[in-house]
This record gives sequence, structure tokens and C-alpha cells, in this order.
Amino acid sequence: MEQQVLAMDVRQLEKLSVLQDEDAPNLVADMARGYLDRTPQRIQRMKEMLAARSASQLASESHGLATSSGMFGMMRVRQHCKALENLARGPSLDGAEAILAQMEQAYAEARPLLMTQLGIQE
Repeated sequence: MEQQVLAMDVRQLEKLSVLQDEDAPNLVADMARGYLDRTPQRIQRMKEMLAARSASQLASESHGLATSSGMFGMMRVRQHCKALENLARGPSLDGAEAILAQMEQAYAEARPLLMTQLGIQE
């Protein structure tokens, strides 16, 4: 049975909160804003890399997005990124479109959760 991965793991945000102090009380929210601003473009680039069959670039971009997604507790996004990275490092990109679609869906689901958690407005 496949283990259900959380869309949003707030414990990751709690780990990041140690970076904040009185000089940077909104550091995590500011970092998350950057992540949220860049992720749609990253997903679009990944679609373009997939269309161009640029497997090594796709693996690299997937790895980067997995890392930043995990940092902000977007665990389902991270899981799909890791799956796409592993696939892109293999012999074939068969199935990559489906994983990318799942990743995009997971991001759409988790994005408002992250924004709510950090008090980020649209």
C-alpha cells in the first residue's frame, strides 16, 4: 500500500522559523513568497524541457524544485519532483507527463495551505 504523503507539513516551516529574529521577523514568509513566485515558471520550464526531451536538464530542475518544495513543507510536490528526477535520470521519459501533471496539481493544492500558514496575501 502506498503511503499517503501530506500536501503540507508545517513541521518544515517550524524548522525554518529558527532563521527568524527581531531583525528579520518575516524571513520565512519572504522566502516562501519567492518560492511561490518562481514555482509556476519552473513548472513551465520543466514542461518545455520535457517537450524538448532534455532529460538531464529536467532531472536538474526537478531536483532543485524538490529541494525547495521540501524546505517549505510541500511534501507531495517534493515527492513528485523526486519521482520525475529519478525518471529523467533513467533510460526513458515515458510517464513523465503524468508525473509533471501530478506535481502541478499537488502544487495547486498546497499553495493556499502554505500561504495561509505564513499569512501571505495574494
